[in-house]
Amino acid sequence: MRILQNLGLAICLFITSQSFYGQQTSSNSSSQEILLNKEKEHAKRTLENQKELQKRQDLLKQDQDKAKKRQKKIESAQKKTERTQKDIKKTEDKIQKIQNELSLNKIPENKIQQNKIKSKEYELEVLKLQSKLSIQQQDLTKLLDSK
Repeated sequence: MRILQNLGLAICLFITSQSFYGQQTSSNSSSQEILLNKEKEHAKRTLENQKELQKRQDLLKQDQDKAKKRQKKIESAQKKTERTQKDIKKTEDKIQKIQNELSLNKIPENKIQQNKIKSKEYELEVLKLQSKLSIQQQDLTKLLDSK
């Protein structure tokens, strides 16, 4: 019985001693190190993912800016084309008005000659505007076809 008491006392002393807790603490610290390493790896992966996401967002922003610029160019080209078409229409109306005046013959001869000259000038202007319109339409087509 004495041996059992001594053995029990030795076990109690061993359990309450610092070496027993030291071993337990070291196992806890190694598990803490493992957890810390896992957390560091997770933080590193998260940071890399954030960097990758930021790069993608920057690329999307650049693409969006390019698309806006392209849209503005297209709208500008369309407005120029419309303006040129209006100018052609106005000039053709002026030509028609002059030809109507000439056909009525209620104006003096010198006025007739001046109106014929004006009519030819307007016709020339129409041709120039049509050429300009053709070029603008080609530019617009190129803009629409480009990416």
